Amino acid sequence: MSLASVKVRNLSNFQIAELATQCKPVEIVNDLISLLTDKEADVIVSRYGLRGSQIKTLAALGQEYGITRERVRQIQAYALKKLQRNAVQTNIAQLHVEIMKLMMHYGGVVTEVELENFLKSQYPELKDSVQELKLAVIFDDRIIQEHNKVNFQPHFRLASIKIAQVKKTCELAIKLLKKFNSQTDNDLLYQEVKKYTKENYLHFSPGTIEASLLLDRRLVNKSEKYSLLSWRHINPKTLYDKIVYVLTDSKQPLHFLDIVNNIEDNSFDAKKVSLQAVHNELISNPAFVLIGRGIYALKAWGYKDGTVSDVLESVLAKMGPLNLKDLTSEVLKLRKVKPITIQINLSSKKHKFRKNKEGLYELV
Repeated sequence: MSLASVKVRNLSNFQIAELATQCKPVEIVNDLISLLTDKEADVIVSRYGLRGSQIKTLAALGQEYGITRERVRQIQAYALKKLQRNAVQTNIAQLHVEIMKLMMHYGGVVTEVELENFLKSQYPELKDSVQELKLAVIFDDRIIQEHNKVNFQPHFRLASIKIAQVKKTCELAIKLLKKFNSQTDNDLLYQEVKKYTKENYLHFSPGTIEASLLLDRRLVNKSEKYSLLSWRHINPKTLYDKIVYVLTDSKQPLHFLDIVNNIEDNSFDAKKVSLQAVHNELISNPAFVLIGRGIYALKAWGYKDGTVSDVLESVLAKMGPLNLKDLTSEVLKLRKVKPITIQINLSSKKHKFRKNKEGLYELV
């Protein structure tokens, strides 16, 4: 679903120096890999998906070589250290200077998708070699690549920022959102997390807090507000949830056709939604109120079931006698009907309304 995906920042506005774009990083990567042993080179190519290959797991490589996953991990780590040492002798350091500036500018943490998009924007002719470009980035040992985790997106971060700190920051944000029990403005959440970090071992800057929270899949960031993915009104599961989400998001009653279109536009999940199913849910569920021709609202907004006559009766019972203008105004807050419809209901002999001596409408 679109909401479930974590916000992706556009880093392409950050331009790296022309000198760095001329250092031919892919050529350098291939040259440095040629200095490794055959097994080391194969592990690096396979683990990072170089040369158009699929990324292989530690287990898959271990099975190929007849060694343990841990042994493959050791070979990968040793080979990467060798590449980092040899990279110092090349002009790829020009790229590293610029990437460090980028990392510092964006809080020291960027998602893998963000970095991929950035590298493609800076090296458009190398867009098919983005895996090599990402490997070139971590030839700088001040930058760590973190692979996919259960709750966290794959990302790159400064080595000085420990994953334990990132996790602690996200846990604090989740705890605060549960306490607030509602969508929270970005800046307010950052301030509250910052306040807590001062009381603990964390000392993150606002930029690092922001970047860290964007990694957590349990958090949803939309319209400059944070929510929890587990909240059904944020990540709707059932058709009822989706209708409530659409109406709440629009902040106004909608025609049922618009509700259907909004559900489809939001792409909550792979489930197809039919016009008939939505209409049936709107009709049968008491949480929704028909307030006009095909127009539905949430009952929680104060709308009431019943005919225009029922609404007139409810308003007069609650507010007492009213002139036509005020009575019409109150009814239109609860029903999308034409004023003439209200007048027809008031004058109908079937209903219990009359004008008193002061010219005000009241219940009989």
